[in-house]
Amino acid sequence: MSRQPFPQQRHQELPGNRRRQLPRNVRIAVSILVGAALFFSGLITSAMALTANQWAFADEVISNTGMVAFLLIVPMWATVFLRQKWPWVPFIVGALLTAGWGDAFLLLIGLFHLLIRAPKRQAIIASALGSVLVVAATVRMCLAPAVLNPFALFFLPDPAQMTDLDAPAPPADSLLAITLMTIVAAVIGLGISLGVGVLLRRTRRMKTVETIAAKQTQRNESLTAELARQSERELLARELHDTLSHRLSVISLHSGALEVGSKDDDDVASTASALRQEAHASLEDLRHLVGGVRDGTLAQSSPQQEVSAPPSKASLRSLPQLVASVQATGTLIRPSIIIQDAETAPKVLDRGVYRIVQESLTNAMKHAPSAPVTLEITISADSGARVVISNPVPPASNRFQPPKNSAAEATAGLPPYPQSAPRVGSSPSDGQWSLSTSGSGAGLTGIRERVTMLGGEVFIGVRDGSFVVDVTLPPFAGRS
Repeated sequence: MSRQPFPQQRHQELPGNRRRQLPRNVRIAVSILVGAALFFSGLITSAMALTANQWAFADEVISNTGMVAFLLIVPMWATVFLRQKWPWVPFIVGALLTAGWGDAFLLLIGLFHLLIRAPKRQAIIASALGSVLVVAATVRMCLAPAVLNPFALFFLPDPAQMTDLDAPAPPADSLLAITLMTIVAAVIGLGISLGVGVLLRRTRRMKTVETIAAKQTQRNESLTAELARQSERELLARELHDTLSHRLSVISLHSGALEVGSKDDDDVASTASALRQEAHASLEDLRHLVGGVRDGTLAQSSPQQEVSAPPSKASLRSLPQLVASVQATGTLIRPSIIIQDAETAPKVLDRGVYRIVQESLTNAMKHAPSAPVTLEITISADSGARVVISNPVPPASNRFQPPKNSAAEATAGLPPYPQSAPRVGSSPSDGQWSLSTSGSGAGLTGIRERVTMLGGEVFIGVRDGSFVVDVTLPPFAGRS
């Protein structure tokens, strides 16, 4: 069964931890400086420890064997620069020095970094092995003659007595001090290496746990917020369906019945057919809207869905069907539609242009039902989109009255009023049939918001006697 790596290795990859670390160049420079300080300190320590070996000297002078041993110290201590990436290397080399002549400094450095970075099992093995070697070296040094102990340098009256076995033994108090200093140095070195190493290991592990806990808390909060949004979407979808589906179904059924029962009156049958088709299309839009709101995928669609989109779905490809559905109600529309690069248009622009045209035509039917509507749409990836919808502003007294004499409209250069158009008649004084009073201005506000979101410009108002909605959108070539 494989063991998991030490969590600190994963902790180093967390984004929050990287932000708290020093720049990489600074960390490398600090590591090199610390390594250099340990390297030169270790050379001095190893040279002092070499004096505890009688074979390294001959007639109180360093022998050839001692010189070779000293020269080997240099490459062995060079492994201290590998302490962070490969801590086992200085540990093993330090173990050889400790077993050779009692120099445990490099061993303790390697042990310290193993406790911080190695897996738990390796850290335990290294701690046990390092402790045994340090204790053994300390015992051997305490049992050896005092003149061969490196710490005797601080207590012998004549430093020349070092390595001289024929020199008289130091006083008892000096011998006790040398032994105590040897033991204290071993205890302090081993305590710092093990104690500080274990402390840093636990500290880094706790930081890892805290970071993971913070990320888990953030994830839980995100899931909670998503569940709340999903609940709100389901509530909204249910209310939309329960509120509008029944009413649209009733309108569709009554319109179908009216169409069947008015075969002798072509105008009424035509109007009922258009009303039934619009009700059916509205039901399709409602199903798509409810499904998108419930699933949270209203703004997402794949290319395959785009190609097979129904005519009632808002898109540039559905503009001809939108114009035809409005014309079927008797509204006179003069369309000029030129669309290029529709397949590369962003989804938000594809839907936005459709909604702008839809809202503008709805306003024209509501506020000027007898007036002709001019519709000009030009769209391309390089030039952007230009949408202009205009209709003459009707007089206040005749706002809801279609022209009684279609020839008068033809005289003004306009085609005759369609015979299939519904005859609304004059509005009652109480405004019962006044569609213009049902608006709240939210549609025009929606147009402005869509244009602002698309980064375009819009003019909505009266221009040269006509109410105009003029929208200009930027090019979308290369935009997602």
